[in-house]
Amino acid sequence: MGSLLALILPSLIPAGLDAVKGLFSAAQRKWLGLTVEEEIKLEEATVKRLTALAELDNPYGTPSLWVVNLRASSRYIMAGLSILAGIGLGYAILFHNVNLDEEAKTFAMATSMDLIGIPFSFIFGERLWAGMKGTKK
Repeated sequence: MGSLLALILPSLIPAGLDAVKGLFSAAQRKWLGLTVEEEIKLEEATVKRLTALAELDNPYGTPSLWVVNLRASSRYIMAGLSILAGIGLGYAILFHNVNLDEEAKTFAMATSMDLIGIPFSFIFGERLWAGMKGTKK
């Protein structure tokens, strides 16, 4: 059950965060009675904050293409390494005579499933939620 939860939960995180954000926004409008002008000011503050964050991330020049490509693919490289580590651990437990008791083997297999499932479901869950919302990433 724990491994199944580890597969499903990361794919639901983007949807859950978006729902919580929407609830807080609706509650704030209802109980605080924000006017349209106040909401516009809040949105402008958000835009300014994001602009400041983008300035911090600005390399001020043209970085090498390999640096740009490495930064763009780092999440997928780490996810691939985690998946390969999980497959390797599961393979070692299942097909090699590892001297572990049953409880340790069960824990190792659950860890193996987590290493495989969490990055896989987070990446595809995020893409699925973006597709359902109609936003492009």
